[in-house]
Amino acid sequence: MGTNAKTTHTPYAIAPAEPTTETQPAPADDAPELVPVADEPLEVEPGQLPVTPIPLTPDVGHAYGEPVLVGGADLLASTATLVSYESTDGARIVLHARVDEDAEAKLLDALNISPEMVPTQVEQQVTGRLPVDEQHALAEKIIAAAKSVNHHITNGSLDAQTSPPATTAKKIAAAESAIEGLAADLGDAASPVEHAMLDYYVGRLEAVQCAAATGTPIDHVAPFLHEGTALVTVMVPALPPEASSEAAVAVLRDATRIKPTLDTTTGQASWDGARATNVLGKEYAIDLGDGFQAVYRPYSVNDPAKSEYSLRGRLEVIAPAGEGHGPELVRRLGQLNLANRPMTRDEGEYSYLTANVTAQSLGTYAEVAAARVTGEHLEEMVRQEIFYERAHEAVGMTDTQLAGFAKGIQLEAHTRALPAKVQVLRDAVAKATGFADGAALAGSPGYDPAPQRSAGWLTWSRFDVGNSLPKLSGAVVGRSLVHKTSAAGLKAMLTTGVLASTERRTTMGTHQGVGMSEGADKLSGGASSVFLRVRKTSSLGSEPSLVWDQPERLLARADYYGANADTYGAVNPAGNHSVSKATRDPFKIAKFTSASNEVMFADGIDLLGPQGPSRILCGSTAQRDEIRMMLLAKGVTTIAGKPIEKVVTV
Repeated sequence: MGTNAKTTHTPYAIAPAEPTTETQPAPADDAPELVPVADEPLEVEPGQLPVTPIPLTPDVGHAYGEPVLVGGADLLASTATLVSYESTDGARIVLHARVDEDAEAKLLDALNISPEMVPTQVEQQVTGRLPVDEQHALAEKIIAAAKSVNHHITNGSLDAQTSPPATTAKKIAAAESAIEGLAADLGDAASPVEHAMLDYYVGRLEAVQCAAATGTPIDHVAPFLHEGTALVTVMVPALPPEASSEAAVAVLRDATRIKPTLDTTTGQASWDGARATNVLGKEYAIDLGDGFQAVYRPYSVNDPAKSEYSLRGRLEVIAPAGEGHGPELVRRLGQLNLANRPMTRDEGEYSYLTANVTAQSLGTYAEVAAARVTGEHLEEMVRQEIFYERAHEAVGMTDTQLAGFAKGIQLEAHTRALPAKVQVLRDAVAKATGFADGAALAGSPGYDPAPQRSAGWLTWSRFDVGNSLPKLSGAVVGRSLVHKTSAAGLKAMLTTGVLASTERRTTMGTHQGVGMSEGADKLSGGASSVFLRVRKTSSLGSEPSLVWDQPERLLARADYYGANADTYGAVNPAGNHSVSKATRDPFKIAKFTSASNEVMFADGIDLLGPQGPSRILCGSTAQRDEIRMMLLAKGVTTIAGKPIEKVVTV
């Protein structure tokens, strides 16, 4: 029975009825007490209900995914995003999140660090390409060579009397090297289906080489596909000799990024397992078992002065191909010593208050600092109490069972202590912001501890803005927040429906080069946010742009910062751009005058929802009509309450 149950359920034996000659109604005073049935649902305190459900399978191909709130404070903003990519093997669900730096130590404690990756054979269901094919990109390399040969034969630069151009020869050599390398890695351990795959690709490569030698075009080259259960080879971290049995095995390697593909027409995202390797930093590749994997880029290993700052702390948990893995991906966070259950409403209010502490720069206030310490003490007291209650259960447990037992106590202590921690922090924040107490703060019109969804992420609101909205609206009169782009960029954004940060675009599969300074932004940390600028409304021209004529709609969010200069969105203290110019004060931002000012919003903005722009300026009437038709085809008739005819203009 759960600790929040209101009723104790007692089993009752049912005896056969005694025969009677006459049925007598029971007196009212002697009426039997109703007994709850065994399958009656347990009541749960409202504060313990989840804020966001965990979907079994997010919409397949939906590029920005489904945001969920995870309990505790181990993830930044307590938020993860589940993306279900299309693939030839079926849905491939990935959990994307960013670990809070304070939680990294316990994550690393969960790892057995291995010196190398080794091939391991496992039996699994395969629908499409084999894992080793995807890892070594055999199909891609042979197809690239075939296309190059056909291209030069078609334009007359390759025939039986000429040698292949250097670029073509290089692609053929790369394909040959990949096949030979994989064959050597597999050796005699290759399974029958992997032998068949190698034979297939050797045949395709020989056909490419023959085409290059004879000047005869080669037929289309398709990947080797298999459907059914097969013994396949996957690369996993080698288990160190001193490894503990309950820890996940990980190997440190050069950093990579997930490399999906975005269909620019439909906005659907697909992923075949490929990863980009031109990344500045290091990461842990983690084997979680049962086909689940994780990739983590640690703060401690990635020097801010020498790595991509926006990559630090980013985590991916990757499920094997197939649907229904959403809740399991969240549960697998527990293998990394991270909170692994949906956030409750009590936790949601705590996260809301924490977001406001950051947004309003309240962390240095004595009341707030003391409340955080008190909260830690409260949780420790509850942890000790639970341990005392349940210590007898640990008798006879193995080391692995004891580790799980301890994690369970820690999680339960966090949950039990939350209502008290919320009250303590709410009272402290109230005093720091001029309210009599927490009740007065909670009763103010701007206090709203429910997250708002913005596409594939969730945002909290600022109660200070909510409580002074008329004043802020007056401060931004005649000013707009603007994001300028190109005609192609505007169409690409509206195809997916989001203005997404560089880091988010990477997980969506958007091709590189869409942003103005993507490389520099990764180093400065600005790649985690989208860039807008404060402009006089009267100064806007006809360039393709997204325009918010009521900036207060976005400035009510708790996740932005700005500077009255171009700092590349700098949050990296070891970077080449100043972080001292940044402010989170909406009234200071409203007064920005520099032509290169910037206002940064975390992750991005939902362009088709309540936070959507007031105007979408197109460079021509032709594009205006094209975008209107595209939105109507998606079923979008209004944006932020306005008809699209009034939003999409020139």
